[in-house]
Amino acid sequence: MGKKPVWQTGYPRNSHEILLNHMLLEQLMAELGDMERRLIELRYFGEKTQIQVAGELGISQVQVSRLEKRILLRMRNQVR
Repeated sequence: MGKKPVWQTGYPRNSHEILLNHMLLEQLMAELGDMERRLIELRYFGEKTQIQVAGELGISQVQVSRLEKRILLRMRNQVR
């Protein structure tokens, strides 16, 4: 099967959309606390597992999971 059209993948379609998404992400990240920002950076930009993030932050994997869920929900609600 061929690739899905970009509009079905949810990825930005053009450089303007990419720039807007980048600016929004920077704004949302700036509103996070230091540990929250570090957790998101490690998980999504450092591609670390929850266990790896837990080790770096000195917390349990369960805490990482709960924090991550809470942070992403808060970020999502700020966009709406």
